[in-house]
Amino acid sequence: MENRSHAIIAVSFLIVFSIAAILVYYWLSHTQSEPKIYQIVTNQSVGGLQVQSEVSFKGLEVGRVQSVKFDPQDPSKVVITISVRQETYVTHATYAELQLQGITGQKSLALKLGPGSRQPLKTNPDNPATIPLHPNLLAELEETGQQDLKKINNILANAQKVLSDTNRRHLTATIRQIDTATRQVVEMEKQMMPVIRMLPDLVKSAQQSLDQSHALLAEATALAKSAKAPVHKAGQAAEALRNLSESGERLTLKLEHQTLPDIDTLADNLTRTAKSLDELSKELQTKPQSLIFGPPKPPPGPGEPGYHGNGSPPHE
Repeated sequence: MENRSHAIIAVSFLIVFSIAAILVYYWLSHTQSEPKIYQIVTNQSVGGLQVQSEVSFKGLEVGRVQSVKFDPQDPSKVVITISVRQETYVTHATYAELQLQGITGQKSLALKLGPGSRQPLKTNPDNPATIPLHPNLLAELEETGQQDLKKINNILANAQKVLSDTNRRHLTATIRQIDTATRQVVEMEKQMMPVIRMLPDLVKSAQQSLDQSHALLAEATALAKSAKAPVHKAGQAAEALRNLSESGERLTLKLEHQTLPDIDTLADNLTRTAKSLDELSKELQTKPQSLIFGPPKPPPGPGEPGYHGNGSPPHE
């Protein structure tokens, strides 16, 4: 009986312990939230990054790397799958950077915020959202160093072309020509020195000539001013002579067009008057009775009373 009761107690304890373990597991599994899954697709080198590498945000661990593999769609790229806690702040502006951990060569992922929308980046395990991977400072320095090395190589190649045998000969000939030209300039300077020494005297002489020219110009100005009055009077005399000439011309034209025709008309009238007086005088001399009885009547003409064809006067 005693062994049977011990067995019953042991089985009961085992059942209770199992139930308690199941309850604890169920409680733990339902109290912890499922992590969020994201993917990082990049063509950068991810050497040193391994599965279960740390994922941090602002220096705090928020998740782990689940897998690192090549992209099945494009083998030139690498796909990194990460899982982070539900409360991790991941937005459309979030990006990732590789960071070196210590001196072991291992790397971790750091999530950072860049410019852009602060809306949460939604994701699900079946279709994870993608977070971009930006190059870190070392990668930028490495890329910049490679570009600088290419530039240095180009500079060295160009320098090698410039310093070729042909160009060196040309440079040597050019230097010699410059040396010869320099010597010629020195010789020309020596020859021009006497002329340069004479320049002050020439300038002084030119200044004296300029002063004399100014004096002559002043005298000519004074002479012109003094001659202005006689010239003005001569101009007035010429103007008076011109006016007198124009008056003579107008008088001549008036005499030709008005006075002379009037004189001609008067002469004709006088001539006719003289002829009339002459005829009157003759008639008075021959027939003085006409002064009392008037001039005799003319004989009747044809058709008039008392006309006779023989021209004899009619009988009374």
